[in-house]
Amino acid sequence: MSISLSRLDPSGADRQSLINFFTSTTFPFHVHSEQWTVAKVEELIDSGAFRNAENEAFWLRHDTLGVIGYVRLEDLADDTPMFDLRLATEFRGRGLGVGCLRAVTDHVFMTMDVDRFEGHTRDDNVGMRSTLIRAGWSKEAHYRRAWPVKGQMARDSVAYAILREEWKSGSSVDVHWHDLPMFTPQVGEDVNYTSNSVPEATELVDLYRSVGWTAYTQDPVSLHSSVLSSAHVVSARHDGKLIGLARVVSDFGSIVYLQDVLVHPEHHRRGVGRQLVTRALMPFEGVRQKVLLTDAEPGQKQFYESLGFSEACASANSDIRAFVKL
Repeated sequence: MSISLSRLDPSGADRQSLINFFTSTTFPFHVHSEQWTVAKVEELIDSGAFRNAENEAFWLRHDTLGVIGYVRLEDLADDTPMFDLRLATEFRGRGLGVGCLRAVTDHVFMTMDVDRFEGHTRDDNVGMRSTLIRAGWSKEAHYRRAWPVKGQMARDSVAYAILREEWKSGSSVDVHWHDLPMFTPQVGEDVNYTSNSVPEATELVDLYRSVGWTAYTQDPVSLHSSVLSSAHVVSARHDGKLIGLARVVSDFGSIVYLQDVLVHPEHHRRGVGRQLVTRALMPFEGVRQKVLLTDAEPGQKQFYESLGFSEACASANSDIRAFVKL
């Protein structure tokens, strides 16, 4: 499957086709979802809405199906262009959206000197939101009741974007949603502890590898994404080098799970692990259930019990132990 962009001549050869496109179908999830009138399309054409300093419109052409839709690039005078993409009714739900969006993204980064490309959709437009994710875009914002809906309460608007380096590499990077520091940077002896300052992927790989957690280091992108998605991340550094990390996942109300606690072997038995756990759980004092899984090594049991955890149960012939703190 190959999809390409064909620049529209709205005031000339494509005028009638453009009128036919907008007056022959409805566009669910768009602000103006009903069929457009001929007068409305003609007004937009004559005002330059499809081609001016801010906007440029294209047909989306499939190599065998022909014209399958339309896209208008918007805010072309800004550093971050946006888009309005619409498929003809007969081509919706056929898996063509990702190819269309990738073709549009290719065009933007290959013909424009910009570093990011952005798009918005309604929160209930599951198809478009899925298309954006599958095309390598990342969710960047969620605006409550910002999308007008005729005759109804406004819906939420969700913003997605892709950066030039992500388009070039083919790898998207998750946004760090829980980025608010839960405490100011603190120094204990010669170790600096920071809240929600996520280390780079290379630093994480080095640290996880130092303690033999190679299952994590096989995919650095996934590791970094997992840490970014954590509810709280606490890092420990010595002379600027990452020597320890603790992270938790949580619903912020009823449960918090202590996922990872690791300290570089050169800094064991200095109290770094205790500080990491204490600081990682600090924002969740009001959460009743605090749980974790770890191996059956006696030192682990002693360590977590010293922090107020109790072993939930010892499963026969298992190398895994569950601890809980209520």
